[in-house]
Amino acid sequence: MDVQRPFVAKPWWKKHWYIFPAVALLTTIYLLKSYLGDASYFLDKKSFVTAKVQQGNFTVNVRASGLLKPLNIRWVSSQVAGRVEEVLVKAGAKVNVGDVLVKLSNPELHRELETARWELEANKAESHAAYVALESQMVDLQNSVVSAEYSYQSAKLKLDAETMLMQQGNATVSALDYQKSQLAVKQQMQYWQAQQQKAEKMKANMAATKIAQNARMGLVENNYQRVVDKVAALQVRANTEGIIQQVSLELGERTQLGDSVALIADQHSLFAELQVQEVRARDISIGQFVNIDTRRSEISGKVTRIDPAVKNGMVLIDVALTSQLPNEARPDLTVDGLIEISNIDDALYIKRPMYAPSHSTVNLYTLSEDKAFANKREVNLGQASVNNIQILTGLSVGDEVIISDSTAWQDHQQIMIN
Repeated sequence: MDVQRPFVAKPWWKKHWYIFPAVALLTTIYLLKSYLGDASYFLDKKSFVTAKVQQGNFTVNVRASGLLKPLNIRWVSSQVAGRVEEVLVKAGAKVNVGDVLVKLSNPELHRELETARWELEANKAESHAAYVALESQMVDLQNSVVSAEYSYQSAKLKLDAETMLMQQGNATVSALDYQKSQLAVKQQMQYWQAQQQKAEKMKANMAATKIAQNARMGLVENNYQRVVDKVAALQVRANTEGIIQQVSLELGERTQLGDSVALIADQHSLFAELQVQEVRARDISIGQFVNIDTRRSEISGKVTRIDPAVKNGMVLIDVALTSQLPNEARPDLTVDGLIEISNIDDALYIKRPMYAPSHSTVNLYTLSEDKAFANKREVNLGQASVNNIQILTGLSVGDEVIISDSTAWQDHQQIMIN
């Protein structure tokens, strides 16, 4: 027969066993919530860079790179045609006025010089012979003048004697002889005057002939000097002091009149030519201070020209150098320029975060006081400098902000830092 078992009630903990896991789960969640807060992303503290918000004088700068350029550049050109026989300089060499850069050869010029020299000598000899002949004629005329004067004086003496006798009533002189003597004196006077006039004309002729001979001589001498200069120009010389930037000729090359030989730049008068991004060039104006860095020295300058054209997204800025040039300064030296745009007193600023353009609103993560969490905060940015950017609203002095790339966790409001 069946034996009836007594009824034994189950303990409550066995009946409601699920309560314990639920309580444990809730406790775990509570503990995690207390520890993690609202963080939904974990970040290693070695994986990011931070900076603190500062307050003070904020200088807005634009950084640019460029080259030192010469203010004075001269091309040296060939004054004659010829073949390059020797190249004496290379790019980068320092030259003085008169230094030989290139030697040319042209045999035809040397033959032309010899011809011009003989032509000059012949012209000198011919001019001398012609002038000697004129001087001989002049001597003859002067002798004729003297002879005519003597004849006149002789006739005059005879007339004076006969006049005295006639006044005394001496009958030894007839009236006819006396009139002949008077006529002879007039004739000798006229002859003497005529010879004097011929001598004066001869002097004028000699002067005119000498002028004409000198003119012809000058023409021949100029032609000779021109050929001499051409031969001398076969040695192409520097016309200014400076640094050779370029030599356009090679050994054996044929050059024509006016062809470029070398480019010389004055190393004592330089300016900086900087390339600035188009978006930053709008903040630059004439007269702004610029600090030029040569990697060894710093040079002061100011903006003197802004190129209106944009090439490959860059704008050329010319900077006049106002301080003494260092020893390493030379044309085409690569330099960095820091253009001072403005100064803002008592401004909030921070080291520039990545992907934080000027005059924009961005989300930045600020660290908590215990640096265990980083919370996203909306920040309004103002003007940007090379390394820093102005804070308009959203941050306070002393706030520590993550400035490295935060693209990976931008969707999270709060992150936890391990």
